[in-house]
Amino acid sequence: MDYRSLLTVPLAALALSASGADTLRQPTGWTAGASFAWPGGKTHEAGVAPDTDSNGRPALTVKALGERKAYEVGSVDQSVMGYGGKRVRFSAQVKMTGVDRWAGLAIGVGWGPLYMRPLADEGTRARGAQGCPEWCDVSVVADIPADSNGVVNVGLALVGSGQVWARGFKLEIVGNEVPVTEQSFGAEAAAAFKAMVAENQARLRKEPPRPPQNLSLQ
Repeated sequence: MDYRSLLTVPLAALALSASGADTLRQPTGWTAGASFAWPGGKTHEAGVAPDTDSNGRPALTVKALGERKAYEVGSVDQSVMGYGGKRVRFSAQVKMTGVDRWAGLAIGVGWGPLYMRPLADEGTRARGAQGCPEWCDVSVVADIPADSNGVVNVGLALVGSGQVWARGFKLEIVGNEVPVTEQSFGAEAAAAFKAMVAENQARLRKEPPRPPQNLSLQ
């Protein structure tokens, strides 16, 4: 393996998938994104599941493209405004198959797509609630700070391999009697990413000097 290529991994993992490359329909208001595995390309695709698009009850899906790493994430989400100082609940029916890490609904404070949240600072990570093997009701609840810009990012996410679907989305303001979701979305993915970077850096430090090539531009 040429470990020089691994220097690009931390930045490549933040690359947004080009929407034009997605094969799934992108519904208005939603944005699909995924981590990027150099040099193979994006790790997941997301959008409306084709088999649900024609039955009158469309569902969003996030699908891993082959076997994925523990730190590779795909999502489809959107941002809304005006929720500063509110407790909000994001809910839907969710099902998943072949998931080896995590899949479900997530809600985060502030701007930023869900697939990038695991690599964000601890304070800006999203809350998450996992789906089920068959359709089940899932909800995630979070407090939006009063001193924030009131922006909320909500959507469907998949960490690692497999596929997840969600339908019947709803975002609502709830009272303080509704408990906040404790699970932090993407915490395990963040730990796996940091471990991968540390391992690659250790390998690179052991590499012998490699002079640059063709400095005369021949």
